[in-house]
Order: sequence, then C-alpha cells, then structure tokens
Amino acid sequence: MKKVVFFTDENKLKDALNIFNIESFKGKIIPFKLHMGELRNKFFVKPSFVRHVVDVLKSFNIDVFLFDTTVAYSGLRSTKRGYEKLARIHGFPQKVGCKVVIDDTGVPVKVEGKEYEVAEHLFNATHIFALSHVKGHIAAGMGGAIKNFGMGGVTRETKRRMHNWCKPMYIRDNCVFCGICTEVCPFDAIHVKKDKKLWGWDEKACFGCGVCVENCGSDALQYVDVDLQYSLACAAKACVQGKKVIYLNELKRIAKKCDCHPSAGPVICPDIGYLVSDDPVAVDKASLDLINKVKPDVFEKENKVDPYKQIKYGEEIGLGSSSYRLIEI
Repeated sequence: MKKVVFFTDENKLKDALNIFNIESFKGKIIPFKLHMGELRNKFFVKPSFVRHVVDVLKSFNIDVFLFDTTVAYSGLRSTKRGYEKLARIHGFPQKVGCKVVIDDTGVPVKVEGKEYEVAEHLFNATHIFALSHVKGHIAAGMGGAIKNFGMGGVTRETKRRMHNWCKPMYIRDNCVFCGICTEVCPFDAIHVKKDKKLWGWDEKACFGCGVCVENCGSDALQYVDVDLQYSLACAAKACVQGKKVIYLNELKRIAKKCDCHPSAGPVICPDIGYLVSDDPVAVDKASLDLINKVKPDVFEKENKVDPYKQIKYGEEIGLGSSSYRLIEI
C-alpha cells in the first residue's frame, strides 16, 4: 500500500517529506509544478504558502523554479509572456524568491497508443515537486495531482486534442430528447426541443468537457474518441513516468470550479489540511476520501461528474495505486 501523509499544520511539512525519499532530491534544481491562478480567481495556491514550501525544500538543499504551461483557451495564460505577467500580478515570483518558468513547447511521449507532448522542462527533469490545489472541476469533477500534470504538464496543442477527443458524437436513434444534456452543459452548447424532437449542438461553443456524455442516460451521446479523465491519466503518466516525484495536495479553499476559472466559487467544502505522497493516484484518492467524509459526493453533486473515474483510469494504466495507508502527523 502506498503511503499518504496527512497533516493540518503546514509546519509539519518537513516531517512529512522525511517519510519519503527526499534524500535523492538533494543538490538538484528541479521543477516545482503548480498552477499560479487565473485572473480574478481567488482560490489558487497562495504565494505565502508556496514560499513556505520552497523554504522547506531549500532546507534539504533542494533548489526549485516555479513551473507551469500555457493554456488552450484565450487569455493571459495562453502565451509565455502573458502567463509571466499574470504570475507577477499574483505575487509570483517576487513573494516566493525563485524564478518562474513557463513552457509552450514539448516532446511527444506515447502512452496507451496516443502521443502527448510533455513540456520540455518536465521531460528533461529526473526529479519533480508538485503542489496541487484540490478543488472542483467542471470536466473532471475534481482537480488534484493527476489534473495538475494531465492537463498542466502538456503543451497547448495536446490540451486541445484531449478536449477534442471527448466531444460528443450524437446517435439520434437512441435519443429520447430528455434535455438532460442541455441542463448539464457548462458552455450552453446543446439545445433540445422536446416537443419537436430536435437536438442541436454548437461545435464552436463546445469546449470538449464530456459532461453531456457522462450524464446521457440513453446512450445517445458517445465520446468522439475517449473520456477526458482517461486522457488526463494518460497525459499525467507521460509527464511523470520514470521520474522521482513528490506530490503535495492542499485541501483548502475547496471551490466548485478549477483555478482556471475567473469566478470559481463558491467554496463547497471546509478546509481539511494537506496530503503528501510519492504516488499521484494514492494522494488524489486520499484527497477525495477525506473530502467525502466531510461533504459526501460534493464534487459529483456540484459538477455532475464522478471524480473517482480518474483514480480508476490512473490505476488501470499503471500511473499509480488507489490502495494507500494514511499516516497522520
């Protein structure tokens, strides 16, 4: 069983890291993978906490640079220069004390028959530290360590392909025109006229989240290619396989939507604490289990997506294990 360490006092981070093979990180300069927030988002990891984590890593003689990738949608984070500007707006790097590196190019890595372009700095790294803010997500139910790499560790072009793979394919003969797909679509891309038995889809408005397919009870909608949560697990594996990675999940300011969303609120679960592991599947499974003890099935209720699917897929493809032993310190 994989070890997952749980604590509520951030000052116990050093003790938590000592439980894992932190010795192998000493003397290295490594990527510190995190999401530095979208403009107007209030819930992303705070520079003050990142500074604390960086200081703890430095106490082990580990040097880091803050790292992320450009995004597939329009906005400041769609370019390297824009993301660097946004990082400064949010207090990175000036409040943390280390540089910010943003990648927009990658190296193709094949996982389960598909190619994912892994960001160059991740591809070239032997050791990585990941800080993931656990929160809801409109397409994956929850965003944690798997999402941090599965979407955040690959190029903009790969992100777009992943979303295109899970766009809906309509099978009219199965459709009962119930309208559920319209109700759950976050982008208002589907329109159903029940009385006239008409189903319409705006491809330009569709971002490829797969929520409509997830909630169709009549098998009238199928993925063009594959479930987004499956490709997230595959992309995460492409980023971290063969590397030594330590994952820190922050279970605070747990909002309904992702840190990519300008208005991600409301907060849907009270603060819980922090988890550390060297297994991304185990740390995300433990995160979900702890949240569900406080607010049962809150992500699925709010976002209409089962977040445990990414755990199942991650285990199936060998990304990690869902079996863990929780160690409280």
